[in-house]
Amino acid sequence: MSIFDPAGGMHNVLVLDANQRSALAIIRSLGRRGLRVIAADPRPHSLGAASRYASGSIRYADPAASPAAFTKDLISAVDRLNIEVIVPATDLTTMLLASQPDLSNSVRLATPRADSYETLTDKSRLLELAGRLAIPAPVTRIARTRAAVAEAARDLGFPIVLKPARSKYLKRDRVLSTSVQIVHNPDALAETLRHQEWLDDIPCLVQQFVQGRGAGVFALYGPSGPIAWFAHRRIREKPPTGGVSVLSESASIDSLMRSAAAKLLSAADWSGAAMVEFRVAADGTPYLIEVNGRFWGSLQLAIDCGVDFPWLLYQLTQGLPVPVIHSYAIGRRLRWLLGDFDSLIAELRLNSPSLGHKARAIMAFASSFVDGGCRQEILRLHDPKPAAVELWQWTQELFK
Repeated sequence: MSIFDPAGGMHNVLVLDANQRSALAIIRSLGRRGLRVIAADPRPHSLGAASRYASGSIRYADPAASPAAFTKDLISAVDRLNIEVIVPATDLTTMLLASQPDLSNSVRLATPRADSYETLTDKSRLLELAGRLAIPAPVTRIARTRAAVAEAARDLGFPIVLKPARSKYLKRDRVLSTSVQIVHNPDALAETLRHQEWLDDIPCLVQQFVQGRGAGVFALYGPSGPIAWFAHRRIREKPPTGGVSVLSESASIDSLMRSAAAKLLSAADWSGAAMVEFRVAADGTPYLIEVNGRFWGSLQLAIDCGVDFPWLLYQLTQGLPVPVIHSYAIGRRLRWLLGDFDSLIAELRLNSPSLGHKARAIMAFASSFVDGGCRQEILRLHDPKPAAVELWQWTQELFK
């Protein structure tokens, strides 16, 4: 681990996954509130460590390759740096922290309880709960063998979605990652099944594919219920065919999605941050897809709109009275510039779109530079160094 000599005192916060955009937003939020924030990440130069709002930085062992070493590094950091609160920013570190009673006995963890986390992030358990609560979800079969997957696919008809019960899971001394696959025909299914090693370890959800668009709601819950809600719409994504948001706009919360999310979070006795994702069909019905028990990529947009989720969560970990947020600014936009540039390049490389389509993509990209309602996510004039680090990282990847 890197060495950082703390000045002492209370209110030391360790923010994990410091190279994530959401972690940078957390560091900026808490640092501006006067907290002593230490940025932590496996890599030596992270976005968060470059921020003026980080009082220091440390490195820890890769949590996927060595969860035990990761936990040991955190325990050491808590003792050595007088850490009061640990805030994770990814599914991986949230999963590991939620299951670490040794850590929770010595430091406050900005994570949901382990039982609540398991209830909503194990997708098979989530769908069972959704069924009891009468929340719409894609028609699903749970399969535990490749033969059962093939049989379920024949019953449901193509296209289908193959969804692991867990996005990440612990196997012996490593954390393995899984991915969702959309399969369009039997031949593609046979090929896909040959390469999904996780099928030997965890169940597979075989789902009907819901034609429509992705959407979601973001929430912070406390012991007494919801503290804040937020929603955005994706204007551009990376890749352009569907992925992470690179240009988003704050939006009003869909009442059906909010109602479904509230039922799930309340039933699970949730406390902490959550993003509840849906797929909205042509008739407007939102079908539940998954729940992530962490902050989301566009967290900075919520903060810009007046909902400072990291600060609210910090107060929640301290047992302080937390004000309920009833409204936020609608129509503000956030742009992840380098992600948007990557999306544009991908759009221009597509073979099928016409020259007119590509010209419109270039114009849309250029127009965001003069959009008065749009803020840059990474580049902030009061804190410019993270943008320089990101550009350096992006250039390194480009020339690999």
